[in-house]
Amino acid sequence: MEDIDLARSLLEEEKWNLVIVKGGQVLVSSRERGIVPFFQAVQSMGKSLHNAAVADRIVGLAVAMLCLYVGVASVYAGIASEGALDMLRGQGVTVTSKNIVPHISNYDGTGLCPFEKMAKDSQNPAQLLSALKSIFGGHNYAGEPFT
Repeated sequence: MEDIDLARSLLEEEKWNLVIVKGGQVLVSSRERGIVPFFQAVQSMGKSLHNAAVADRIVGLAVAMLCLYVGVASVYAGIASEGALDMLRGQGVTVTSKNIVPHISNYDGTGLCPFEKMAKDSQNPAQLLSALKSIFGGHNYAGEPFT
């Protein structure tokens, strides 16, 4: 089974919100909602996520930019924004989505997701990462500073 197929099946069958697989091994799985679990994975694992497969319930521009930052090979999204799909495909990432929406909305559906807006305002993935660090802090689960 390919990494993306394993990640997708775990996401759907085990009801995870995020699954990252590389070389047949599950590197990350989370039931936490939002961008935080993926942001933390990027911070703690960095470039070791290069060529990994990511399955995420919701993929907007922010997640897409983080995927590009670490160089993931493939992405599966339960819901993806058109902009995220275009961005990932434009950089050669294999991406599929169950549902495609014009943009990712905030939790109460009254406007744009704040991270979608933050990503649109960022010049590149590194700038987005810096902005996310300022919001979520610069420490990993062990309390060590992010690099």
